[in-house]
Amino acid sequence: MIPFLHDRLQKLQHLLERSSATLVKYNHLDLDLAAALTACLDEAIGAYRALDRTDVENKLLALKAQYVTAQHGVHPFRLEPVLNQRRAMQRTIALHVLQESAQQVRSDCLHDQQMLSQGRVDLGPIVLHAFSKGLIEVPQDGSWDQKRLEELWHRLLREPETQLAARQLATKLNSLDILLLLEELVALVLAPSG
Repeated sequence: MIPFLHDRLQKLQHLLERSSATLVKYNHLDLDLAAALTACLDEAIGAYRALDRTDVENKLLALKAQYVTAQHGVHPFRLEPVLNQRRAMQRTIALHVLQESAQQVRSDCLHDQQMLSQGRVDLGPIVLHAFSKGLIEVPQDGSWDQKRLEELWHRLLREPETQLAARQLATKLNSLDILLLLEELVALVLAPSG
């Protein structure tokens, strides 16, 4: 099943904001850093579970285990009790966990943004061709609701001159992503120039 990238990207951006807020707590030496970091990781783990990304869920669970191990006074990489500078070790592991989890979310955001950008690039010529051939009928009220966008997309999927490119795009992107990009591109073409 092809993921709904617009929705997933919103969820990932929320996780990134949450991670940034936790990093602020780290930088300010807030006393509730442990609770904030645990909550941030739990939310990310739950989000990736809901997105059916078990690989990332597992990675985040491993990072949380490292942090929990450090909280119990054991160095998570050497698996030895830390007697001296225990708090410094815990803060170091907290930073490591924050950096690694944030990097994962940033990487996934970038991937989804690139997929949508490529979809926009692939859909652009289809929309321009459809306009030039009169295949796109602009509603009298000028509004493009989901039903009208779906009708337009199905017309582009059936039209001999746009069919191949439209079907190739349909194998790469979720239909809801395509409809949102279609709405964006149609509005761009119809926008008054100047």
